Amino acid sequence: MNKNQQILNEIFLRNKVKGKYKFDYNLSKHSWFGIGGNAEIFYIPSSLEELQLVLTAKEEDIDVTVIGLGSNIIIRDGGISGLVIRLGNKFSNISHNKNTVFAGAAVQDKVLSKYCLKNSIIGFEFYSGIPGTVGGAACMNAGCFGSETKDVFIKANCLSNQGDLVELNNSEELFSYRKNNFLDKHIICEVQFNKVIGDPSIINKRMIEINNQRKDSQPQKVMTAGSTFKNPYNSSELKAWQLIDKAGLRDYELNGVSFSAKHANFIVNKQRDSANLIEDFGENIKKEVKIRLGIELEWEIKIVGNR
Repeated sequence: MNKNQQILNEIFLRNKVKGKYKFDYNLSKHSWFGIGGNAEIFYIPSSLEELQLVLTAKEEDIDVTVIGLGSNIIIRDGGISGLVIRLGNKFSNISHNKNTVFAGAAVQDKVLSKYCLKNSIIGFEFYSGIPGTVGGAACMNAGCFGSETKDVFIKANCLSNQGDLVELNNSEELFSYRKNNFLDKHIICEVQFNKVIGDPSIINKRMIEINNQRKDSQPQKVMTAGSTFKNPYNSSELKAWQLIDKAGLRDYELNGVSFSAKHANFIVNKQRDSANLIEDFGENIKKEVKIRLGIELEWEIKIVGNR
């Protein structure tokens, strides 16, 4: 064990931690690209209280990274240093009262959407088209088909990387396009959403429309990670895939990494040699779009770890 692993191992043992933890744990199965490096320390907490205890006890210079379903992440070959946290079943509760829907950060977006349909709660239909978790949605203002997380978000209960409880309330400054502007070094544990009762037949119809659009326009059952680049604002209203197409890069390939034939902003990974190749592919696309069209693309996929 190295120093960080020894420190965390002592904390886990001393506090009789019930959560699961492993050292030098390979993260390939935690990325939809099917490849990635190792976590120095991988930890699934058994409760909010246990997670808070571990964060409070650890050294401040030990980095903390949170991963969800891995549906929009590249984990570099060099792995992730420090403590890698994945929230599990204890963070997967959903409930509601008169005005609010409560969802743990580990709740899958699709599960939340179905729960709201069952309870005639409108406004969550778009989550049926997002293959992530509630925590991830709040971290990046996830959205699709004209709706975003900020539209239904009230607040999030979080822990800082040092274990302090923090409440993050919605505001005009909090969210921007595919970004949470104030979530730095915090772990979202639960999100509260605005509850509005609607007609379940209308909710169901919208969910069917979203899923049909997604199946028609996006690749299925391949190693991909959703939209690769954000749609830029300064591109004469062209979306990222249209810019890639206009630049003549739809058929570009790099050692088993290419764009989907269905959608020129969805990377498909067909190789198991290196996660870094996926990042290299995207960086080459960014470079060529800038050269050919003068527009700077920005990653929507999150890239973590060491090269």
